[in-house]
Amino acid sequence: MNKTRVTVWSEGIDPVLEPRAIALYPDDINTYIAGFLGKEEDFAVRTRSLHQPENGLSQSVLDETDVLVWWSHLYDGKVSEETAERVVNAVLNGMGLLLLHASLGSKPARLLLGKSSNTGKYREIGEMERVWVVDRSHPVVEGLEKEYIEIPGSEMYGEPYGMPVPEDIVFISWFEGGEVLRSGVSWHKGAGRIFYFAPGHEEFPVYYHPEIQKVIANAVRWLKPVKGPAVTFAGEIGSMEPIKNPVKG
Repeated sequence: MNKTRVTVWSEGIDPVLEPRAIALYPDDINTYIAGFLGKEEDFAVRTRSLHQPENGLSQSVLDETDVLVWWSHLYDGKVSEETAERVVNAVLNGMGLLLLHASLGSKPARLLLGKSSNTGKYREIGEMERVWVVDRSHPVVEGLEKEYIEIPGSEMYGEPYGMPVPEDIVFISWFEGGEVLRSGVSWHKGAGRIFYFAPGHEEFPVYYHPEIQKVIANAVRWLKPVKGPAVTFAGEIGSMEPIKNPVKG
């Protein structure tokens, strides 16, 4: 069986600024996510982080990645322009990109989806979030037992939220304070696919939730590149068939 090659990337956690996050994810969020994804028989998983050479995402790493899982929150500006461009080109050429939590504000997301990304309301008091399934036919909801996932304590992101109109809206979250969010959405870009899944603030144990883990694993499977025909982008070309009486300018 050819396994899906998954790279889980994180910006890292600052032990001074984020002690509660360190308590939950002492080896970083990417390590925790890679841990539960690594239990899936069809995945080959590795981790990379911001502070590694080339931000952990050299061309060789991306060439060996089918799906990139990206978690960021505070340090999007520290990702180099070169790294962001490599990620964008990889997506356009077929790599899947799973954007978690605040990652719509990352450089690759803003290049792929526009600079309106990651602008909206938020509140960090640990209120209850219900993540409602609104597209029951989408592969990302495979195996969920209920029509919603209830998270006891979460960060609120609320509409209007800066993202381009999604091609698919799979989840909508309702928060205890009354706000709502399109919290699981997707787009196609070039030959690649992008899925954004919002739940996952670093100071709450959201990724400990079994159904959240199931959604992330399902999203990775859905994002796996399609083995389609090779395409050549060569600028102006001659015609494949004879053209009778062309009109010359």
